[in-house]
Amino acid sequence: MHFNEYLESSSKKLVGNTYCMHICPVNKNKPKQPKYLLNMKKITFILFALIAGTTFAQDNATATVNAKIVTPIKITNSGVTVLDFGYLAVPASADTDVIVATAGTRAAVTDVTLSGGTVSAATFQITADLDYNYTIDIADITLNGPSDTMALTFAHDDSSLKGTGSPKTVNVGGTLTIKTTQASGNYNGTVAVIVAYQ
Repeated sequence: MHFNEYLESSSKKLVGNTYCMHICPVNKNKPKQPKYLLNMKKITFILFALIAGTTFAQDNATATVNAKIVTPIKITNSGVTVLDFGYLAVPASADTDVIVATAGTRAAVTDVTLSGGTVSAATFQITADLDYNYTIDIADITLNGPSDTMALTFAHDDSSLKGTGSPKTVNVGGTLTIKTTQASGNYNGTVAVIVAYQ
């Protein structure tokens, strides 16, 4: 039998048999899938890939949050509320400074006569939370007299500037400048001692 005749006879005999796929073109007229269906498969795959990528692009972590309410810092007058330089005489030859130390003692830099009167440093109590640092700010002022003024600067003896959780005594002294032309009379002023946490 000729080979072509064999193929023709075999295809007739083997249609429907699973072996026919190897030797004859069965269902050669089977309709092809439309291109849009093929494209839909591709699009479906791409969309799935995009959705999966978005989902797995997230992550998270946690943090511990702490807070502490600090006791407000406080300053009050304690005992002696006056920084007093006592009685002073006008310097003979040059303007000079008179110092009242935080310990309450008085000294003159040059030839001022210290002629008695009450001498004292001002005393305060500062209460700040334990181990918290703070600042003390005392601005320079001018003392006013009957017809003249005197410049005054300040110093305190709080070397630690750290709270103890209890009231702490702080003394404030100052340096007063007296001119050779200083007018006689009583001089006074008011100073603010400001404390604040750092």
